[in-house]
Amino acid sequence: MNKKPLVRAIVAAMIFLEESSSDEVDPDAAVRGMESIAHELLKFAEVDRFKFIELVEVVASDSLDEHEARFIRNIPQMIGLVE
Repeated sequence: MNKKPLVRAIVAAMIFLEESSSDEVDPDAAVRGMESIAHELLKFAEVDRFKFIELVEVVASDSLDEHEARFIRNIPQMIGLVE
């Protein structure tokens, strides 16, 4: 199975929650959404964490927007997958 589209979907949801204005998404709901995504991703077994981190880097490298690429590369640290 190609997991890259799944990682892209997770990244897209996280970017949406992070960058939406309070007119678009209630800030408390955005935080809860990000925390829920992080909570689920932290359930990965160690080998799956490494694969997810590798795929995050691939998705970041595919981004044409430098700001977006930096955000994507920061996801593993932001959610606690790495220190």
